[in-house]
Amino acid sequence: MFLPLAVLMVSSVPQGAVTIENFEQPAEFKLGGMQIHPQSQLKLSEKNPFEGKRCAELHYKFEKISGLQYLEVITPHKLTEKPRRISVAVRGDGSGNIVRIRFVDANGEWHQYDLGVLHFRGWRVLWTHLDTPHGHWGGDGNGRLDFPITFFSIVLDSPVRPSEGMVAFDAVTVYYGEEPKSPVEVKFVPDKQWGYFWGKEEKPSGKLVLTNSANEPVAVNVTVRLLNHREEPIRQVWSSKLTISPNKTIERSLPLRLSRFGVYFVETQIEPLTKTQTYLASRFTTYSSVCWLPEPAPVWDESPFGVCTHFGQFKHKVPDTLELIKRMGAAWIRDELYWGAIEREKSKFEFPEYYDAYMKAAGNLGIRPLIIFNYANRHYDKGLAPHTDEGRRAFAQYCVELMKRYGQICRHWEVWNEPNIGFWQPKPNPEDYTNLLKTVYETVKSIDPQAVVVGVCTAGTDFSFIEEVLKRGGGKFMDAISVHPYRYPRSPEVTDFVGEMVRLKELLDKYGVGHLKVWLTEFGYPTHITGGTPQWLSAAYIVRTFLWALTLPFVERLFVYDFQDDGEDPTYNEHNFGLIRFDSSPKVGYAAFNTMVRMLHRKQFSRKVDISDGVVCLVFTGDNGEVWTLWATEGERKVNLQVPSRTVTVTDLMGNSQTVHAVKGQVNLTLTVEPIFVLLPSS
Repeated sequence: MFLPLAVLMVSSVPQGAVTIENFEQPAEFKLGGMQIHPQSQLKLSEKNPFEGKRCAELHYKFEKISGLQYLEVITPHKLTEKPRRISVAVRGDGSGNIVRIRFVDANGEWHQYDLGVLHFRGWRVLWTHLDTPHGHWGGDGNGRLDFPITFFSIVLDSPVRPSEGMVAFDAVTVYYGEEPKSPVEVKFVPDKQWGYFWGKEEKPSGKLVLTNSANEPVAVNVTVRLLNHREEPIRQVWSSKLTISPNKTIERSLPLRLSRFGVYFVETQIEPLTKTQTYLASRFTTYSSVCWLPEPAPVWDESPFGVCTHFGQFKHKVPDTLELIKRMGAAWIRDELYWGAIEREKSKFEFPEYYDAYMKAAGNLGIRPLIIFNYANRHYDKGLAPHTDEGRRAFAQYCVELMKRYGQICRHWEVWNEPNIGFWQPKPNPEDYTNLLKTVYETVKSIDPQAVVVGVCTAGTDFSFIEEVLKRGGGKFMDAISVHPYRYPRSPEVTDFVGEMVRLKELLDKYGVGHLKVWLTEFGYPTHITGGTPQWLSAAYIVRTFLWALTLPFVERLFVYDFQDDGEDPTYNEHNFGLIRFDSSPKVGYAAFNTMVRMLHRKQFSRKVDISDGVVCLVFTGDNGEVWTLWATEGERKVNLQVPSRTVTVTDLMGNSQTVHAVKGQVNLTLTVEPIFVLLPSS
């Protein structure tokens, strides 16, 4: 039930952690980079270091010019042994610029690793494994760290241009050997399952559980802090010095005393008061989360809101996960029932009990499945994607068997997943895919003429592959077309999400199938620590993508990828797409999704209002009035909103509502990148 966001060893530990640069008296210390602005400066500073007396303070200025533009804090250190990972303490300024590190190896090859994006303010420890570089060049070009290596520099790169500010660096630390473990495990266990609380009556609370697995007493200092949904500290919840007996557990009730809805992180930190041989680090910090929302969101027949799940991979709990999905407000799930799992013996179809259970539970809860017909089967076409008459007939029979068994629950079917990339073996082939699409469409319609067949389903909006399918008449063999318009880690505005969707509609019109609805059956923003977006920004971008998509009349359904993290590696993107964690505890995206659905219940897009540069205002209408959704595309913007009523209700992305009184027909709002919802009552 508990999943740490991170475990930080922040003091020098000879057995495993070595601080190679603390910026107290660096042997070499200078500024480097490309297109360095004259106002950019590097200095040692005694102002607010992470630890010790000094840190490296970098005043930067980036201009809106083409080409490489970055700054380097150069402080070389030679390493003869390979660390398993490296960390740097970074004082962020919220700019959105990127922190990287560079090594040069024995053969002159440069290796670059991403540490993270500066979406935060204040000190944080950023880290990365050193197994595979995120970029390499020069030298022998083999992509391997050939020892001895030299840690060369910390890089501040400039995706945000122009930008100007100040960041700081401290405690460059490398870690050798096995990950040290504390004999004392500490975790916050919420009183409600997985940490979900609903309504004012269910005030978030829990208990602190400390367990000592050592064979001797361990004295520790325990500190519990509360962080908001942006992972910014709010206050200290509790602190105490404890001695825990060997093989014993201590529990303490811990109310959080929250006054506002949202997702919160409970930071638990233990620090030893005495050293033991097994206690290899001086401080361990772990995190758990709770989600407190006003109420579950509604689901309704025409709802466009969906999520991707992996019940087909046996990854969720039935019916618990589906109940969480419904309370969040998703009316649809997109999942799979694999051909290879159902037809294990040729021409013999057997359905796993788990498949039956999750489909039945979805039906009972009123959640509508979109099921993918996928993938290949080892008994046909040598285990490759169906490309012969026999393979297509066998695939069609698999589709028939699914419809016979689940046709009362599911009437929406998707043909394959991302056939434009490696999911179609031996290699993507638009002609073979179109032939399969035609076979499946005709088969499905012969059984259920009202069933909906969704086709193409490309990774990205692959215009080339889509056009090849349309050239071959594929548009006649689907009721909707699906694409996966991923664009992380950049925002939907910067990446021209709307323009991309409009170009897709123009392509459909070109081939006479402009009537087809567009389904976005995968999109999302992973929250991995190297290259992803923080949870709060991922949530904001997901909601903004939804809102933009709902302005397009040809977009009918949207599915976030995905509902639950697929694993626990904080550095791997595929493990961090979820709106909840792998252990089912909440992420910020869960609350944001719930708020969005509640605010847009049965509402339709009405119009776009131009307010000022860098501000988006989209208006949705329904029976109980208008909802104006507003946000700043970056940074903060103050706006005066002209309103026709004396009061409006403003709801933030975490579900907190307040009544705002208009002054001379205007309300003053401070907008951030997180959308807000302004409800104007019906006249």
